[in-house]
Amino acid sequence: MSLDNVAINADYSWDAGERARLLQSPSVVTVQEPRRFASGTTPAGAVFIVVNAALGAGLLNFPAAFSAAGGITAGISLQLVLLLFIISGLVILAYCADACSERTYQEVVRGVCGRHAGVLCEILIAVYTFGTCIAFFIIIGDQLDKLLSAMMHNAVGGSIPWYADRKFTITVTGLLFILPLSLPREISVQKYASFLSVLGTCYVTVIVIVRCIWPSSVIPTRDIPSSPSTWLAVFNAVPTICFGFQCHVSSVPVYGSMQQQDIKRWGYIVTVAMFIALCVYTGTGVCGFLLFGSDVDQDVLLSFPSDDVAVAVARAFIILCVLTSYPILHYCGR
Repeated sequence: MSLDNVAINADYSWDAGERARLLQSPSVVTVQEPRRFASGTTPAGAVFIVVNAALGAGLLNFPAAFSAAGGITAGISLQLVLLLFIISGLVILAYCADACSERTYQEVVRGVCGRHAGVLCEILIAVYTFGTCIAFFIIIGDQLDKLLSAMMHNAVGGSIPWYADRKFTITVTGLLFILPLSLPREISVQKYASFLSVLGTCYVTVIVIVRCIWPSSVIPTRDIPSSPSTWLAVFNAVPTICFGFQCHVSSVPVYGSMQQQDIKRWGYIVTVAMFIALCVYTGTGVCGFLLFGSDVDQDVLLSFPSDDVAVAVARAFIILCVLTSYPILHYCGR
């Protein structure tokens, strides 16, 4: 055995980032075949999980984002530009996951950028998932408050029964629905709940479109700007739109759970998923903005009459969407 081989074997635990770079070295000619698994997530299931990870309660903020951007043209253009970077980022993450043979976002960062960057990424993901999951509970409580108030016809500031108190409703919702969905060890299980969630968000979009075409009550004339006041105003909508399409942390586990892990196939999957999300967000944003103009609330459903039954059902579907999005993000944090 040569001294070079002994040195290599003795230092086999080199930095993961160096290992990833060696895998991509031009001196090593390899033909990587797509990895196949007998059980795993189908392409259709992967599409629904990615769409569900992207869609959420942020859907309700898109009409206000279009108003902040200065109109429909600016809002749609901003979405298309950002989608180019978002889809490219999702494909690059899958490519790096293959190069490092890892299945989580933080492990991919560790493999490509080194141990210190990986530890920092783990901390940031823990903080991000913890904070976002708390925000999901707050959204569930807010939506349940409005839904129960509409069902019981309670006046603002009036007394509510104990079973309608948000502390009780959030606790029951967490124990009965979120906890069972968060227990599975594989993310592929979430494809069934994600399918229902996508249908629910589509219902919300359909309701906003229908109310824009056929209003249930007389809507006063609104100020509908056709262009941004300044070019900087367009960037007011960037945080909302970026958050709306953000699913990068969840995308790596989804790719790792697929039956056939192939970059080209993954590119098709994320493109279809982002196109579905684009249609849902654009339909809600455009019609909500045309209906209420610059007076639209941050939560577009609040701009509708409180006694509108179809809108109340839409609010229930938003709760369903958040319920099914929580386990996906919880899986990444866990």
